[in-house]
Amino acid sequence: MKRVIAATAVALLAVTALVANSGGSAMAGAGAGVRLNEMQVIGSHNSYHIEPPDLAPFIDQLAYTHVPLPEQFSNQGVRQIELDIFIDPAGTLWRPFGVPGYKVMHIEHVDEFATCETLVQCLSQVKGWSDDNDGHMPIAILLESKDTIDIPGGSDPLPIGPAELDALDDEILSVFSEDRILRPDDVRGGRSTLEEAVLDEGWPEIDDIRGKVMFLLDNKRNEYRVGHPTLEGRVAFTPSFPGQPDAAFVKRNDPLGANLAEIQNLVSAGYVVRTRADEPVFQAQANDTTMRDAALASGAQWVSTDFPVPGIAARWNGSTYVAQIPGGTPARCNPVNAPPGCENTDIENLGFVPIPASPSPGNDPAANRAANPSLALANPATSPRFTG
Repeated sequence: MKRVIAATAVALLAVTALVANSGGSAMAGAGAGVRLNEMQVIGSHNSYHIEPPDLAPFIDQLAYTHVPLPEQFSNQGVRQIELDIFIDPAGTLWRPFGVPGYKVMHIEHVDEFATCETLVQCLSQVKGWSDDNDGHMPIAILLESKDTIDIPGGSDPLPIGPAELDALDDEILSVFSEDRILRPDDVRGGRSTLEEAVLDEGWPEIDDIRGKVMFLLDNKRNEYRVGHPTLEGRVAFTPSFPGQPDAAFVKRNDPLGANLAEIQNLVSAGYVVRTRADEPVFQAQANDTTMRDAALASGAQWVSTDFPVPGIAARWNGSTYVAQIPGGTPARCNPVNAPPGCENTDIENLGFVPIPASPSPGNDPAANRAANPSLALANPATSPRFTG
């Protein structure tokens, strides 16, 4: 209740100031004191990905390409990205050869094309955009460590354990200084656990953390917490579970069925959640918006897609599938927990020109597949899954 009253008071003061200064323009964040967990944005899945030239081994689940990261931020309204990372300590396993460190790609040997090939290169692109747009809302960067052998032969992935995750923090800090990162320590404050902080005091206001990035781990929670049970001194937030000392970020990729109410409850409690609007490439092929609509309604702060603007899905019989924030803005007030008086421009107002979403002609996946037999090639019930 105190948070709601405080947020409302801030909103009234901001409106008064704007009226008094009628000759100026509203700056990003002038408004309701919206907190990080009180917004919702679209993120991109495997944000670096370039479609491989030969899709035959995996049908067409790899048939998606993202524009470079700065273009996603500027032209598509994306505010959360995902990078898959493989450790290459000597620079002898993956391209670019001779460059040690984390490499960015999807599946070894068969799906290695990327708009940025190393983690440092990808993060440098993010930092360059951030430097040029220093009033932006926080950008979330999801990191998925890859160390299992999907395709045997040649250079196989190396294990990623506590030592390699220490190196990951070092690599991140080689690009972003600590003052440019929202870290678990910043959120925990004087509380004994991270969960206690987010459920009681709450997340920081977006206006207080503009120009920053934050890192989320997709996996490797146990390894990352070795010696850091509540993420003391760590750079990234772990994918945790309610009741755990590191619980702040929760991953719920499937928003359908009973998961919808579960995500809404998590958001209402104070956690931040990542979910998905689609999986490559079933929903886009069938013009099926069921998963997208559930993801948006769930209140999950980060809704991931491979189709953030109209037209990308048109290759499949003219599909108009797209996953955007309603209205086409980069961010919106969270449908589950936004404070009174919240306006979308309180969260992000960088002059982004909204790209209108095309309406879906129909939302009957079975009928769409029956009308287009080629869609059966990617039937999620029978196809191998490479959606990470």
